[in-house]
Amino acid sequence: MPRVFSTRVFFAFLVVAYIHIVGDIIESAVFKYLDSSFYVLRSTSQSIYIGTLLMCAFTMALYVYAKISCGKPVSKAIVGLAAIPGIIGIVALLFGRINYNVNDAGQYYNNGFVVLLSYYIGFLYIFVTMVIAIMFRHRMRKDDALTIIAGLLIWAVLAFFQFSFHGYQVSSIAIMLMALMLFLFSENPREYYEKDIPGVKNKDAFDLVITERFANSKPFFITSVIFTGTTAILTGEDRHLLNRLQGNIAKMAEESIGEGSYLSSWNALSFIIENPEDVETLMSHINNYKDDSGNYKLTYSVLEVPKQTKKADEALQILSYVFGEYVYARYSPNLVIDEKIIDKMFYRNSIEDVVRAAVKDKAFDVYYQPILNVAEGEFVSAEALVRLRRADNENFISPEDFIPVAERCGLIHEIDDLVFEKVCSFIAKENLSSYGIRKVEVNLSGNEVVDRKTYSRLIGKMEKYHIPPKFINFEITETAFINNDEAFKDNVQKLKEIGSTFSMDDFGSGYSNLLELLKMDYVMVKMDKEFIWNCLDPDKPENRRMLEYSIGFLKDFGLHVLAEGVETIEQAKTLTEKGVEYLQGFYYSRPLPENEYIEFLKAQKGDRR
Repeated sequence: MPRVFSTRVFFAFLVVAYIHIVGDIIESAVFKYLDSSFYVLRSTSQSIYIGTLLMCAFTMALYVYAKISCGKPVSKAIVGLAAIPGIIGIVALLFGRINYNVNDAGQYYNNGFVVLLSYYIGFLYIFVTMVIAIMFRHRMRKDDALTIIAGLLIWAVLAFFQFSFHGYQVSSIAIMLMALMLFLFSENPREYYEKDIPGVKNKDAFDLVITERFANSKPFFITSVIFTGTTAILTGEDRHLLNRLQGNIAKMAEESIGEGSYLSSWNALSFIIENPEDVETLMSHINNYKDDSGNYKLTYSVLEVPKQTKKADEALQILSYVFGEYVYARYSPNLVIDEKIIDKMFYRNSIEDVVRAAVKDKAFDVYYQPILNVAEGEFVSAEALVRLRRADNENFISPEDFIPVAERCGLIHEIDDLVFEKVCSFIAKENLSSYGIRKVEVNLSGNEVVDRKTYSRLIGKMEKYHIPPKFINFEITETAFINNDEAFKDNVQKLKEIGSTFSMDDFGSGYSNLLELLKMDYVMVKMDKEFIWNCLDPDKPENRRMLEYSIGFLKDFGLHVLAEGVETIEQAKTLTEKGVEYLQGFYYSRPLPENEYIEFLKAQKGDRR
């Protein structure tokens, strides 16, 4: 169970409730089976029964206060003020006299000034706590608020019943029901543990603990083990292997530093550590740990609090960014989360705001970069590239920055729709085929191609603008999102059947690899510019062998080859000599807006090779 204040108060409530119920049983037994000569025992059992009743009411008030505090520091002044009525009742029990009577049915019941005072104090706690729970219910989870209010209402009804009908001690039933309801719907420890990883607490528990730890001023470290694999989409077997690895790491950490673990993200285990030496010890164990399956790389990250951040929500935001975008782009076995990384996150967040506004206003632009057919010496195709400007300064944001953000925010489908509609509209409006253009290359992310609605969206746009499907060649990007998914195969097959073709983008980098070539029937492979530049590095002439091998292999496999990033005539000549069939890059043209691209087509005579 997460070690948050509300949970500790609930535990205290359970302990007091247990003592109260035992006291109720003892008191009933003493009055039924022992005579008045056992005065001290009777008096003691009465005091325990009424005293624990007051303590139950007080701890419940404290529990509700902790819940509505939302992880903020609990005010000692408020706790002290709330305890005053309870203290008055306890003092009255210690120094006053508890009387008892027998009703007509022969049942004993407590009465007298001390008993009445205690009941009034108990009613006061229950009533005020219920009012506070109702007034501040928006600060709690809906389930927590409903459980607390319903439990207090039942408690109040049964308490009034006991007060009105002497001899029926039903307060224990009310307290048991309150404890049971909270356990089942709010404080059940199973709700805070991962079902598939024994002993590991879940993200809900992590968020609760982080929120409370930030409420205290004591420094601590949030260390995490991040698991990065070759794909972000997991099959059932992949998930099982990852969970087993995470369970092994959690067990090792428990044994080495005595700290429990939290699954703070699907791919990260986190630990809350106070001792800097334990941070070093755990890092050493993680760095020396060997994953027998070889499917995952382990990154050990450290966020120091409050040095790097003083807010709980900001810390959770930082960790989410590091576990996702950052660690996949920049692998390192050890990672200290510093100001540079946090600044990158804030920049990323600013991009998200721009992307959301651009989606709302349909403010994306499409640029076109010409592609040369080497054999014909003509520009017979072009790649459509999405562009995004900042509204405040007209500067472009790189697609490498805003596309991952759009995917994380779930906006990539809307952007793809906007871009594809603009492409189809442009093709139809300008009649590109009249300029000798045979195809337009359109990027289709792995995330998009596994969406079952993709085919209907794409074919709908092509039919709307009367674009022949063979005029569109889709470039598959970010193949990390592609798995043996039926939706992926279905979309590709349907698009191929109507005449569209597919290319692999960014071959030689990222997730575009030989295994992906075997998964589907591409017609072209686009070699990544970084791969091209490294192969043509004049200081490393041996790299050209890799270029020759790759081109030869791809062509033997029946694929056309396009080279991106061509910036000099020397590069163009070398690539042509090596057998590359299509060339694209700044040597021929930068990406152009629609009007400039049309002017480019008008001016070109197809004589640049």
